[in-house]
Amino acid sequence: MKTYRIYLVLACLFAGISLSTAQPYSLDEEIKPHRLQLKEDKKVKGATVVAANATMLDKPQHFFVAGCNMFQFIDVYIFSNFGSPNFKVDLVRNNWGDIESSQNTGSANNGIINFKLRAEGDFGFKVHPGAEKINYTIIVYASPVIQDYLGSAFRKATDSDIKGEEASGGTTGSGGGSSNTILYIALGVALLVIGFLAAKVLSRKKAAVLLLMMSLSLPTNGWAQTPGELGVTEVDYEDIRNRRYLEELRDLGEELFDDAGATIDEGLDRLGDVGEIIEDDERYRRVRDLYDSYVGLGDCINSVPPPGMPTIPSFCETEECGNCFKGAREVFNQNRYTFERLKTIYTCTKTFTDRAIAFGDNVSGVHGVSGLAWQSEKRKIEKSVKDMQTAYDNKYRELLEDQKNALMMLNDCEAQHGIPDWYDRFGYMYYEFTALNYRRAD
Repeated sequence: MKTYRIYLVLACLFAGISLSTAQPYSLDEEIKPHRLQLKEDKKVKGATVVAANATMLDKPQHFFVAGCNMFQFIDVYIFSNFGSPNFKVDLVRNNWGDIESSQNTGSANNGIINFKLRAEGDFGFKVHPGAEKINYTIIVYASPVIQDYLGSAFRKATDSDIKGEEASGGTTGSGGGSSNTILYIALGVALLVIGFLAAKVLSRKKAAVLLLMMSLSLPTNGWAQTPGELGVTEVDYEDIRNRRYLEELRDLGEELFDDAGATIDEGLDRLGDVGEIIEDDERYRRVRDLYDSYVGLGDCINSVPPPGMPTIPSFCETEECGNCFKGAREVFNQNRYTFERLKTIYTCTKTFTDRAIAFGDNVSGVHGVSGLAWQSEKRKIEKSVKDMQTAYDNKYRELLEDQKNALMMLNDCEAQHGIPDWYDRFGYMYYEFTALNYRRAD
């Protein structure tokens, strides 16, 4: 029931936002971005993935990835299937000219472009053409949701706390992650290796590739066309994992792939070693390092505890306490991260719509949009923001009440272990911090 409520809270925020502003914004009617919807990975619980095969001629191609959660670590991999053509990819934010970062295959390691990011909702990228026809693969892989960066809101109560002497709330929380987190990341990265092997080994005999790729536009059982720019075909990630993707290509041009099977088999044999290397590597021992490696797309994506977050005394410092503490802590901690995501959705969307309006005001005439037409579109955007603000305020109050109830549950648990009036002495500090930090500012 609690999980359902959380999803309902977040869904209500999106309900008022126009679909026209759910991706990098543009008034250029010639830009028809291809939507890549993240889907559940059938092998790794909580992870999501989407893959596509694309053919590019002389015009750039636009993509936006939908279904991102700010608590996922997202890898975007883009690489040529054949040969070593040099082409560039821009990672974009609010509009197609707002470039966050750029990479090109010529300077990328093994010719594989890799963006590491965290995002909420959608993000976009633009692929620029090279000097020749290019067929390439896109894999977007998002880890399971990992909610760790806030650390603990509690510290071990001292004798003076229990006896009622003056206590200090402190301002720092304990960081760190869990072994499950490391396992999820290791699994996600290891599974991507299959995708690389299945596509990267196709780089051979460029002269025959043009005829081969023309035939790929015909529907197959494993590939499904979706609306968007021409030359893009989504691929079932399971077909990459089980090598059906490769086999379909082999059937179309068997002479091109005589040694492909041996190359992939060798790579699959190494998957276990890859997992061990990742798990033992110091960079992956701490969640903090992961947050440092995966950049938040935009200033609205947080990865550190809010300034001034208190730590409050408790008989039970850790999560490994009795049933009374365990149930109350689960509600309390889930609310903390729901508040974080609630604020992030609002901040990101407000920033996006503000910049979309500014962008429209500046360039509407350039793209042939009349003043009246743009003003009508602008009013729709402004109304969606007002609807979102109302939804935010309503859910803020509901979540704040839930947080108060969770703290009162903890108050009862603390009383059972010798800390009377725990909420009035300590718990109220976190309630007041939550009320102040997550109140909508504009």
